[in-house]
Amino acid sequence: MTASKSQLRTEALFKRRALSTDQRDRFSLEIERLLFEHLKESITVDHHLLAYRALAEEVDTAALFKTPPCHIYAPHMHGSKDMHWLRVTEKTKWISGRFAILEPENGADWNHEDGSAILLCPLVGFDRKGNRLGMGKGCFDRWLERFQPRIDSIVGLAFSCQELPSIPVEPHDIPLQTIITEKEVISCPTT
Repeated sequence: MTASKSQLRTEALFKRRALSTDQRDRFSLEIERLLFEHLKESITVDHHLLAYRALAEEVDTAALFKTPPCHIYAPHMHGSKDMHWLRVTEKTKWISGRFAILEPENGADWNHEDGSAILLCPLVGFDRKGNRLGMGKGCFDRWLERFQPRIDSIVGLAFSCQELPSIPVEPHDIPLQTIITEKEVISCPTT
């Protein structure tokens, strides 16, 4: 019998919560190092990086916003169900938005016609085929439904303990091309 997404989400969250703060910090630093290496191979200063701000138990992404390798944007959902991306600069003011996630208060909107973009996705769980489980709110899925053709690459960041043998796929699910954990960079098969 195949586990449901809800059961798999519970399992993956349990594993992620079992990590100590020290482990999360050390693993996040290694993921950050691997991510910067990966981006160095595939990104120029003219690219657009759409990066999330992490919750306490997620892979920490704060360093990306301090020394971005290109134009960087963060999601803004304040008072809205729809996610849109605002440019982050050294002058950006951060506010606590929906789900208590830091969001830029202001900034230029990301325009999908302005050039290449790489999207970083938070993960609750993943499999080697590039299927991902999020928190179940559908924010990234709804956004990707509209803009996935404008994204060069979708990269998931997760701790290796969040890997699952298989995740059920629904028609609206869009797979990741790459998953980066503290142990490796996983290139997912493209169909």
